[in-house]
Amino acid sequence: MANGIIIEKFSESKDFLSPIQYNLLKTLDMVGPSTRKDLVKQLNTPRTTIYDNLVKLQKRKLIEKFSRIDGKRGRPLVFWKLKI
Repeated sequence: MANGIIIEKFSESKDFLSPIQYNLLKTLDMVGPSTRKDLVKQLNTPRTTIYDNLVKLQKRKLIEKFSRIDGKRGRPLVFWKLKI
C-alpha cells in the first residue's frame, strides 16, 4: 500500500468519505490504475454509482483520470489513479 497515507488522511469526521468512496480509494491503492469497468467488477457495484463517486473524488483532488493512447482505432481507455 504505497499510498496508504492518503486514505488515512481523510478518516477524520470533517473529511467524511462514503463507504463506496473509501472502497474505491482502497482498491486503487492496492491494484493501481484501473478502468471504471475493472472497478465495477471488483467492487460489484453499478457503473453509474462507481462513476459518480469517482467524479466526487476527482473534485476533492484525491484521484485523477488519464488515458493511454496505444495507436489503435477507437476510444482510448480511461484509467483512474490515486493522486500522489
